[in-house]
Amino acid sequence: MLSSTMALPARAAMNYYSKSRSFSLLSLISVLYSAMAYLLIACIKLVPILNRGLPQLQEIPKIVLATPKVAIVTGSNTGIGFETSKALVDRGYQVILACRSQEKAQQAMERMERELGPSAAGKAVYEGSLDLSSFQSVHDFSQLIRSKYEKIDLLVNNAGRNTSGPSEKGLDLCFQTNFLGHFLLTQNLMDSLLRADQPRVVNLSSVMHHFCKADRHDETYWQQIAFFGNPHSQEYSYSASKLAALHFTIELNRRYGAQGLRSIAVNPGVVNSDIWRHASPKMQAIYKRIFLDNQQGSYTSVAASVLDNLPPDVIYLQPYHQVQKSNTPFPVFEIMGPFVGYQATQPRLPKDGTNGELSARILWNVSEDLVSTHKVD
Repeated sequence: MLSSTMALPARAAMNYYSKSRSFSLLSLISVLYSAMAYLLIACIKLVPILNRGLPQLQEIPKIVLATPKVAIVTGSNTGIGFETSKALVDRGYQVILACRSQEKAQQAMERMERELGPSAAGKAVYEGSLDLSSFQSVHDFSQLIRSKYEKIDLLVNNAGRNTSGPSEKGLDLCFQTNFLGHFLLTQNLMDSLLRADQPRVVNLSSVMHHFCKADRHDETYWQQIAFFGNPHSQEYSYSASKLAALHFTIELNRRYGAQGLRSIAVNPGVVNSDIWRHASPKMQAIYKRIFLDNQQGSYTSVAASVLDNLPPDVIYLQPYHQVQKSNTPFPVFEIMGPFVGYQATQPRLPKDGTNGELSARILWNVSEDLVSTHKVD
């Protein structure tokens, strides 16, 4: 039961789209908007004077670290995670490739070495396997990292999946992989993070956080989401996991901000990554033409990881030009649109009277109970 201090106001979660057809309609609108935007940009580019007013790509400066730093990137052997890891290695980080097998990590390291060449300032390493769908695997990986590294400067919680099923503990496999596994990993490594100077935790969210089927954000709701086969499970576990990443970001900043830690959530955009590997060949061909590529998809993660000039109130980056500024942005402009690399945007948060902090604390408490037997003391 919630204590009176943890009770949510009525209708706190009603600013979410709760039906899948809403997403389908907005997806169609976003594609039409993107097509018109790209066509307009192509025409304007032909006129030099007008070209100056177009949304410009926000480049991320390549500043090589004066002192090496240690980063962990989950799901780093492929897709967005690989490109994020490569960009960090290029800037002087020692990047621990946190993936499920040594073979996949070795292939990623060899590819990275080919693409960066001998001039790379940092290096990628493999220390042990990490399967986020297994709390025991997260526990073992955390213990290994703590035994080998005194501090961790950066943790990028990148890995994810968009299909579901029951995990070994009966939890929703999508929610456990995308969120609970990362929650446990971050908790287990918190002492190592806090030993670093200005540590960061980057959490991969998504435009899909707008479409979480949420009519409340109390303990019961998150417990239902967490377990496979419950009312809100399966169809909405992916969007719920991406909303959870935002809540997690808020609570990390509240709990540890005074100790120097900063957390930022990112939407990589609609990316033609390996997450679509189960789609039909015809759909994959379409995705390749209209979605961002993996390098573009990594822009927000890299920006959140390395930039020192982001305003302190920024908790969410997304990669498209925003044509309006609102406390509750229209998600069409976050699904597709003119790619600008990264742009700070207000996420869709519960109307809990605390800008999401109360809901974030509730989720944290539920998550602690779910992972408690595998926490590292």
